[in-house]
Amino acid sequence: MILLSMILVPILAAPFAYIGEKINKSIPKYLSLSIGIFLGLSTIYLLLNYPNKGFAFEEFYKIYPPFDFNLHLAVDGISLILLSVTAFLAITVTLSSWNVEKPGAYFFLVLIFLGPMVGVFTSLNLLWFFIFWEFTLVPMFFHIGIWGAENRIYAAMKFFIYTHLASIFLLLGIIILFLNTHTFDFTNLFGVNLEPGIAKLVWVLMFIGFAVKMPVVPFHTWLPDAHVQAPSPISVFLAGLLLKMGAYGLLRWEIFMLPETSKFFAPLMAFIAVLTIFYAGFRALAEDHIKKMVAYSSINHMGFVLLGLSAITAAGISAAIYEMVGHALIISLLFMIAGYIHSKTHTWYISELGGLMKKIPGLMTMFVIGVLAAVGLPGTAGFIGEITVVIAAFDYYGWIMIIVPLASALSAGFFMWMLQRAVFGPLKECFKDLKSLKELPLIENIPLVMYIVAFIVIGIVPSLVFNLYNPVVDAFAQLFNLNRG
Repeated sequence: MILLSMILVPILAAPFAYIGEKINKSIPKYLSLSIGIFLGLSTIYLLLNYPNKGFAFEEFYKIYPPFDFNLHLAVDGISLILLSVTAFLAITVTLSSWNVEKPGAYFFLVLIFLGPMVGVFTSLNLLWFFIFWEFTLVPMFFHIGIWGAENRIYAAMKFFIYTHLASIFLLLGIIILFLNTHTFDFTNLFGVNLEPGIAKLVWVLMFIGFAVKMPVVPFHTWLPDAHVQAPSPISVFLAGLLLKMGAYGLLRWEIFMLPETSKFFAPLMAFIAVLTIFYAGFRALAEDHIKKMVAYSSINHMGFVLLGLSAITAAGISAAIYEMVGHALIISLLFMIAGYIHSKTHTWYISELGGLMKKIPGLMTMFVIGVLAAVGLPGTAGFIGEITVVIAAFDYYGWIMIIVPLASALSAGFFMWMLQRAVFGPLKECFKDLKSLKELPLIENIPLVMYIVAFIVIGIVPSLVFNLYNPVVDAFAQLFNLNRG
């Protein structure tokens, strides 16, 4: 029952976080931290006992068998690595939110978010996957709408409309699939043989649902607004977990379920991926708002994830999963520091910043490390993720993919421009005597250091990540005669 407990414990603990604030305002944050540690320890147990092949720790709960509405939970190497990211971010987001206003309601929503998120990554029943998927959206809506910035209501409503319209397409695909297969269970749907027209219809409907969540062009416009208005710790959940749901869903419920149909649509996925990489890169290059620039950088990285998946080879899928993990760690660091820069300088705009390294060298050094990782510095997860995706895409699509490395140069361009303007150079006069412009307290530095250590460790020893899920990916590739590349 370990997987079910990882879903239920955060949900059942949530009301106590809300009620606990009335007794002591410290109760919600310590409860949230305890749940994050519980998820971390549970994931470590799963990692240590995982047989490194196929699904393990299966749990099956009959609910309504006639409609295959049964809760079927299990993990493989892919879901395990994403559970690890979930537990890691649960801890770091709690630490980053240590002094948040209205802690009872805030951490109530954090815990309500974490339970279904575990469900998304462990459910082998497509209908339950969809239910968990929907439940993750509710706390995000309230986090943006209550704790967000000036235009938070607009951003929250845009987030709600986009994501729920996407869910309609996803649900339509699920219904059509069930009407033709009479099952929601992944073990029956894996490589399912559908009539080609039905398979393509299901694939397109579900792809729209997943593409909005990743997001990729042209389904991306909700994300920059959501990031700009959301509190920075919630931006970590948005970028680190919510976006990964889309990529995970595409891999688990489309590429694994309909591999031949996915190969048919692979060129379309590659086109959308390259378009996303370049469009988001140019938008970031032109952006003066530091958090919006990081948001477009996030979209740029998700374009690389889609590009890896579009190769439909073991090498491409493996690279895409690694890029998902690396992106979660690196972009989380950048969002948090962007938020701290705003809280200390009272501006979001790069053109109004300058010389911050002279006043807050500790924080800015961590920011520079994060930026270098984001542009693919060797020895970081950013380098391994992008280079493996590009190699896999080049191997599958040929010389046309030579244009993709240009996007990395574009990323380096907009980040280096930002560093030169905001971090280095002369200190602005208005900042010389600004009392708020000082280093972070220890509790807020801890999660930043955790991000840096994590993306450097897996950048130096990428096998820590690859070895966990490569057996699963290789087995899939061999079963359907897909080249490793």
